[in-house]
Amino acid sequence: MPVLPLYQKQLKLSKNCKIELVEHHLAHISSAAYTSGIDINENVLGVTIDGIGDGTSVAVWQVQNNKIKNIVRFDGSGSLGWFYANSTEAMGWRHGSEEWKVMGFAPYGAAKNGLLKGYYPEYKDGKLVKPHNYGEFGRWKDHGSNHYHGEDSVPMSKIFDTIKPEDFSAEVQRVSEEQAFEIILPWLKKQNTKYLVCAGGFFMNVKFNQNLWYKNILDTQWIYPNPGDAGLAVGACLNVYYKNNTKLQHKQLDNLYFGPEYSNDEIKVILDDRAIDYTYYENIEDETAKYLVDNLAVGWFQGRMEAGPRALGNRSILMSPLDPKNKDKINAKVKYREKFRPFCPSIADEMYDEYLVNPRDELFMVSSFEAKAGIKERIPAVVHEDNTARPQRVKADINQRYHKLITAFGKITGESILLNTSFNIKGEPVICNPREAIKCFYDTGLDILVLGNYLIRKKI
Repeated sequence: MPVLPLYQKQLKLSKNCKIELVEHHLAHISSAAYTSGIDINENVLGVTIDGIGDGTSVAVWQVQNNKIKNIVRFDGSGSLGWFYANSTEAMGWRHGSEEWKVMGFAPYGAAKNGLLKGYYPEYKDGKLVKPHNYGEFGRWKDHGSNHYHGEDSVPMSKIFDTIKPEDFSAEVQRVSEEQAFEIILPWLKKQNTKYLVCAGGFFMNVKFNQNLWYKNILDTQWIYPNPGDAGLAVGACLNVYYKNNTKLQHKQLDNLYFGPEYSNDEIKVILDDRAIDYTYYENIEDETAKYLVDNLAVGWFQGRMEAGPRALGNRSILMSPLDPKNKDKINAKVKYREKFRPFCPSIADEMYDEYLVNPRDELFMVSSFEAKAGIKERIPAVVHEDNTARPQRVKADINQRYHKLITAFGKITGESILLNTSFNIKGEPVICNPREAIKCFYDTGLDILVLGNYLIRKKI
């Protein structure tokens, strides 16, 4: 029987179409290697870490002259991703989905060395010295979404019940960093390189990325900004392309604005059809900045949607970082999520180095960095419990309108920085089109909605 109904037409492929298959972790490392901008003649170390894909959970690579060579790989018995996922489930959160909650909670606690020994693989000098048998994993489908269950989560949940949840989180983070360092640091030394490129879902851990950078042994630390499995398609395409173009020098990726966009005319039709009152402002950035200064929560919808897991100023919820209460306000009345969850600062390019200690040129919120002395008192809503922040450096030549908004806010307040979080509520995807933005606006505690050059304010 045909799978598709009659009204759903199959895509027609050219007779010249050639299909090439790219292994899971090779696609991961290709996404990082071919977007790093590192000179192709340099000897680069590549590392991929995730739950598992095509039988591999950890792999180490040599990247040079646009060629990628596997050095070593480990199967599921070496999975650090599975350990973090089981820990997440043990805390009552979704395995393979809500690990960032564990990471965000960890700074509130104190690690308990040895608490989880026996539930994770152990590495030493770049080798897997103590594999871990994770047993079977269950999969449950609910409303089109996969939910996973790991056997270890059952006994781990009993350990969790005996300890403060923040201390449990801190130990999960400590173990993960300890073991990942035992993979990466020895191989950097063995390969005699200061260039590192990474991908795989493990590298969504911004705290680990920070602590690796602060080892002060790397000239370049490049993490593909969509490092999880959502980035595999890009990696597969890049792998095939550079396999056939080995002498081309790739450039460092500087933006992820690859999604759909909507013109002012298209937005106006949607607003008029819904009889929504709005005001058009030619200089929408200056007008919006005034509301942000007044401590209102703004839904900001501009240009092409960002690809990847982070809001980068085109599908964002924004607020002033100056009031410490704003973090709690957005968590409680807009995002509807846990109180401890932090928010990120978007910083104007010119002021970036003023706020952070030894930061990389971070455009994608892939890493956190320490805040300089006195900064937490100035922008408390975007500095986390451990005095770190996960920044986005906003450059005028990459996102002119967002940079102009941040600068306008800075001219009034003296701080060229905004609290930025994704335009959605907990558990729902980031909004893509104006209709979704309008729905989210009226379904949450947002005060202002800006769509292109149109501004809507709720009547109070």
